Amino acid sequence: QTVECDGAGNTAELNAWLASNGGAAASDICGGVSWSNDYSALSDDCGATGSATVTFTATDDCGNTSTTVAIFTIEDTTPPSIDTEASNQTVECDGAGNTAELNAWLTNNGGAVASDICGGVTWTNDYAALSDDCGATGSATVTFTATDDCGNTSTTVATFTIEDTTPPLIDPGASDLEVECDGGGNSEEITNWLASNGGASATDACGGVTWTNDYNGFPPGGCAGEGSVVVTFTATDDCGNTSTTSASL
Repeated sequence: QTVECDGAGNTAELNAWLASNGGAAASDICGGVSWSNDYSALSDDCGATGSATVTFTATDDCGNTSTTVAIFTIEDTTPPSIDTEASNQTVECDGAGNTAELNAWLTNNGGAVASDICGGVTWTNDYAALSDDCGATGSATVTFTATDDCGNTSTTVATFTIEDTTPPLIDPGASDLEVECDGGGNSEEITNWLASNGGASATDACGGVTWTNDYNGFPPGGCAGEGSVVVTFTATDDCGNTSTTSASL
């Protein structure tokens, strides 16, 4: 007889099998028959499984005996139960792979919980690397595998994502520029001021920064060779987040 593991030795099924002599039947032409068996214990297999090879002995009233042999087996074909599925996690980019958060998520099996009626559960996962997205962002879809003591498995899948929603930090901001008219449009001074983003500087935790500005010349009017304009400088990080700073020229 083979039964599915109940984690507690399948005592009721084993005792019923022994009491029924493994289903054996005997008769004796000269009298009655009594049964005995040599069962002592189950073998210690994976989890709470095991087996026992039992000899059942039929004895007649005069002490003559016949035997029959059968095996009682507890097997485990049931995979672990995933009681709580793994959960996605999204974190803000720290520019260094968010290693501590990623490792904690993997170690915790994405928050998944599993149990097995026949024994313990061990976890593994197939994480290899994060995808290479903008800046230092990325993601990984991970399969977590729960394996019981007998090698049955169940899986749960979740995704770890590093995102960048933080704009660049501008410090210092752009500074105004006032120059004495040179009669030629002060082109060199203006070009240098624009190229330096009005003296502004920006940093971003998750990647690089590029600068643009909206300078389009001076508006018409005013004295010959004179004029002023407000210029907005825009710092854009690798993921498209922007910060601005403005100054007068």
